[in-house]
Amino acid sequence: MLHRYAALTAAATLLLLIAGALVTSTDSGLAVPDWPLSYGMWFPPMVGGIAYEHGHRMVAGVVGLMILALALWLWKAEPRRWVRWLGYGAAGAVLVQAILGGLTVLLLLPPQVSIAHAVLGQAIFCLVVCLAWCTSPAWREARARFVEDRRWPPLALLGMVAALLAVVQLVLGAVIRHTGSAVSWHVLGAVNLALLAGWIVVRARMVRRLAPSVWTFAWRLAGGVALEAAVGTSVWWQGGAVALRTSHVALGSLVLAQAVVLAWETLRDLAPGVRGWAVRRQGGLADYLALTKPRVSSLVLMTTAVGFWLGMRTAAQLALLLPVCVGTALVVGGANALNQWMERGPDALMQRTRHRPLPAGRMSPEAAFRFGLGLSVAGLALLATLVNVLSACLAASAWAIYLIGYTPMKRRTPLCTLVGAIPGALPPMIGWAGSRGALATEAWALFAILFVWQLPHFLALAVLYRDDYARAGFPMLPLVETGGLATARQTALYGMALVPISLFPTLIGVAGAAYFCGATVLGLAFFLIAARAAWVRSRASAQQLFRASVGYLPVLLGLLAYDRVPLG
Repeated sequence: MLHRYAALTAAATLLLLIAGALVTSTDSGLAVPDWPLSYGMWFPPMVGGIAYEHGHRMVAGVVGLMILALALWLWKAEPRRWVRWLGYGAAGAVLVQAILGGLTVLLLLPPQVSIAHAVLGQAIFCLVVCLAWCTSPAWREARARFVEDRRWPPLALLGMVAALLAVVQLVLGAVIRHTGSAVSWHVLGAVNLALLAGWIVVRARMVRRLAPSVWTFAWRLAGGVALEAAVGTSVWWQGGAVALRTSHVALGSLVLAQAVVLAWETLRDLAPGVRGWAVRRQGGLADYLALTKPRVSSLVLMTTAVGFWLGMRTAAQLALLLPVCVGTALVVGGANALNQWMERGPDALMQRTRHRPLPAGRMSPEAAFRFGLGLSVAGLALLATLVNVLSACLAASAWAIYLIGYTPMKRRTPLCTLVGAIPGALPPMIGWAGSRGALATEAWALFAILFVWQLPHFLALAVLYRDDYARAGFPMLPLVETGGLATARQTALYGMALVPISLFPTLIGVAGAAYFCGATVLGLAFFLIAARAAWVRSRASAQQLFRASVGYLPVLLGLLAYDRVPLG
């Protein structure tokens, strides 16, 4: 029953996307000027554009309740924790989507909000489709992971690239509908996705007996891409008829969902035949994800996106946000994987890292090395080709400093913390370079904030895991000094320095007065916590400082993004 309800919810979500596409195709976005009511009524006269806009709202309300009910059902009945979290994510995204929908009307269809609204809707659809698939009887069937032949790249990697291209096409399509730009990029992406889908079909045919679901999903993807391309061509030929434009959006949604499910299924069923990649099924996808350090990577993506947002000149540049974030995520994930490959020996000695894939023996070093190097090269290539060379160079610099400078220095000197703070502070500059194509004083101000913030954060971490670092032979500052005076002094000084440095964005005209006031309060509060940690010098105070540092940065960056001053 749960699977059937999830499948019904996925179908309803697709219907909602079609209703939204009708609103856009008929230019009915402002047919109703208020929200959440329509002309102050729950049920206004359904005439003209009102029928499309209010109908869209009605469908959205029903689908939103269905997704919330699905999340509740998963919470009560689903034993797999990761499936429950997928449901929670879909429910949370629905609430954000409702807010974005209201803002598109109240702010008179600003392109950036409208694009975010369209993209998030597609993401929700993908989440619900994945929930329908992973709750199906076919998913629960016991199966082994079959080993491919030695062809490179493996089918799993092709599936992930196809999903990535489908996401890029989704964002570009939203940009075209709301700004009219990026048409040539969308056409180029469609050609590449079609070629890749054909390649995947050829490769999947070789394993169709061992992994029939992969073969089924592969030819469905190819057929969907071909049909979407045909409808897209008709849209251009017929001058954008409403039915064709709406069908194009619906087909794009199905192609995206199919690409995501295909990528998931290839990772689940197929182990590449290259030596070291054929890992146990229960440790496969989760272990590769663990190599990328998702929590660290998510923080990097947040700082990258803020840097891009602050440097953005026009809403049309939002088309570059996804390539910037994806490229940066690939480089960061690859660097983290290679870092774990380099430190697999020390990781086995530390309590907090001994369960990682390499020290635990769930993955071979060769597999981790190939995975990390592949992600890094793919990320740099994506930034260089779809964004600009400067962003790729900055990402390459961060990658090199992290792996060639910081990682080896951890075994030799406490100064590694200063070196390690450099690649950690470069992501907002990558975002700025992605939107501007050049660096400026504002980008260096972001770098300074991230650089200084990391130092008390790292020192608190070193105090908390002092015994672990001692077992691994990492000479962190709390280990090489006696009494903890130097650690305390540096913690307090860095906390103090962060207060004026965090005010630079307002002083140089990037942010306004609201950010200035908020940053002052946050900075002083953080300094007091850092000063207490320096004075008390206990594990509890270090834990408090670490938690404060984790909370400080997202709030500060949120204020900065909210109170951004557009630059010319």
